[in-house]
Amino acid sequence: MDKVHDDSQGTEKNGLNVRAVSRALAVLRAFYQEGPALSLTEVAGAAKLDKGTARRILLTLMQDGFVTLDPQSQKYSLGLEILKLAGAVPERRDLRQIASSILSRLAKSTGSTVFLSIYHDGAAVCLDQFHSDRSVEVRWWIVGGQLPMNCGAAPRVLLAYLPDDEVGRVLARGTTRLTPHTTTDPDTLLKELDAVRERGWAVAVDDVYEGLSAIAMPVFDPHGHLVAAVSLTGLTPHIIRNGQPAFLEELRTAVREISSNLYSGSVAPLHHAARAQSGIRAV
Repeated sequence: MDKVHDDSQGTEKNGLNVRAVSRALAVLRAFYQEGPALSLTEVAGAAKLDKGTARRILLTLMQDGFVTLDPQSQKYSLGLEILKLAGAVPERRDLRQIASSILSRLAKSTGSTVFLSIYHDGAAVCLDQFHSDRSVEVRWWIVGGQLPMNCGAAPRVLLAYLPDDEVGRVLARGTTRLTPHTTTDPDTLLKELDAVRERGWAVAVDDVYEGLSAIAMPVFDPHGHLVAAVSLTGLTPHIIRNGQPAFLEELRTAVREISSNLYSGSVAPLHHAARAQSGIRAV
């Protein structure tokens, strides 16, 4: 019988494979540390790699679907394979399954694009998105993609219900300006978060992409634990009518239906929403 040569010990001993994996992970982490869309220079800087090494790693990740490249902007983003990995976590998969039919109906009934998102390590992560035949398909937040916590309605909803110490850590990382309308001043942002908690929803106009607006509400489980945000996005005249957000009742009904279908242990909470005075009743 042929003798199989196993050189794994030697490879591990010299650290080449381990170092390659560490570098690839550093590249992936760059997208939630620095932003959802990064240039090669930005990726290399965040991962503390030279540009040649970063480019080779990005090309490999692109081949396997973990990273995508926008040919126009020449910026890299996380790919759909990242979401498949996230879907292997049971609680996240269950949340998507529970919300899928509800949010699909919401998108169709409002003619809007609907997003389901969660908070993860300083960023809002898109778990799923839903379109109607009448909606403008919003492509700047892909499934598995991230948004800074100060940009958009859903990130601000998630930020509003985080514990004070976590909010402090998020703001200490700095804020991101995506358009001239983005709120970047921490004090102003904190006041906006107070307003979100008071009324139970957030609205964002032109602060992620000019011409588009969004409204968002939190999803709590039956015990008052925040698990996600649902946001509804479209052209500003479609979302904001007579100076007020449209579709609030439709959105409120959807998040309540999702909440009522969450049972203890099925979805890991982001935190206990005790500091939210309105709790589930807020939505």
